[in-house]
Amino acid sequence: MQIGLVGMPGSGKTTLFNLLTGNEKPTGPGGADEVYTGSAVVPDQRIDYLAQLYRPRKTTCARIEFKDIPGAKMEHSRARASRLLDEVRSATALVQVVRAFGKTTAMPDGPDPFSDLINYGSELLLADMDTLEKKLARFEDNACKKGDTSDQIALYRKILFALENEQPFGSISLSPAEEDLLNDQVFLTGKPLYAVVNIDEAQLQSGIYPRKEKVESWAAGKNLPLITVCAQVEMEISRLEPQEQIEFMKDYDLTESGLGRLARMVYDSLDLISFFTVGEDEVRAWTVRKGATAPQAASKIHSDISRGFIRAEVFHYDDLYRLGSGQKVKEAGQFRLEGKDYIVQDGDIISFRFNI
Repeated sequence: MQIGLVGMPGSGKTTLFNLLTGNEKPTGPGGADEVYTGSAVVPDQRIDYLAQLYRPRKTTCARIEFKDIPGAKMEHSRARASRLLDEVRSATALVQVVRAFGKTTAMPDGPDPFSDLINYGSELLLADMDTLEKKLARFEDNACKKGDTSDQIALYRKILFALENEQPFGSISLSPAEEDLLNDQVFLTGKPLYAVVNIDEAQLQSGIYPRKEKVESWAAGKNLPLITVCAQVEMEISRLEPQEQIEFMKDYDLTESGLGRLARMVYDSLDLISFFTVGEDEVRAWTVRKGATAPQAASKIHSDISRGFIRAEVFHYDDLYRLGSGQKVKEAGQFRLEGKDYIVQDGDIISFRFNI
């Protein structure tokens, strides 16, 4: 899963990227105009506890890949703008970074996060419309030369009509036959979208930023998951010693890092859960979608385990934490043997038995 950080130039995307991934890429007007990639550990106190309990030789946390995509600028060539759009299109999901901090010569009246929020959504719509209009023109031209493609043309016109009425692709109801006709075409407005309002230190302390009520109301109406992050302050805190980090987090009344809140927002909205494998060699977190069966979860580890699946030995993190050891979990009758139809639950600790 690769999350694309997108938004208007100057919104603080690279600062947020540095905070999330621990990188130190150049920021501000002098920052490099290129795409950065990096990964971040998904914060999870459960794996910290498991590592303390089992003392493995290796601990592997779940990770999220991030891609910092520069905003398109007037001086960009058409080819450069197209390449940046391709980077957006290749991301699994998008996080729009919205600026709420500071005044600049370009913004003498201060930032307008509400306008930035809705304007970027409009840009995604326009990009989808442009792509679809070109495809539709080609299909209509081919229909004249090679025969009937009426189903494809009717579908494209249906989608284009919806986009023109500011209805994102993700909200359009399509039949299975129509989905087959699309052949996995990628629409920007069909991608999961989240918003991060990037605030400054004073706004972090006051809890107020320009047009906050308007932003939150619009996001709620669009079912757009939204959080606020002071990327600059949190990045500075992240560079301190662990104990100092705790103290500064308390000073700013931060109970969870920006990475933690963003990861939780993404996991919740994409219906992602974590299960764990434990032992002396390794304690590891694995990510699957809600509703995954035991063999599907096993395939995350290795396809051979899924193919030769016999059973899953399962107990839950909450029972382990409450009782203090795997042996006590067994004695309490909380250790189970599950078959192929078992639906994996968030926090399950699983050992797979298989034969190939």
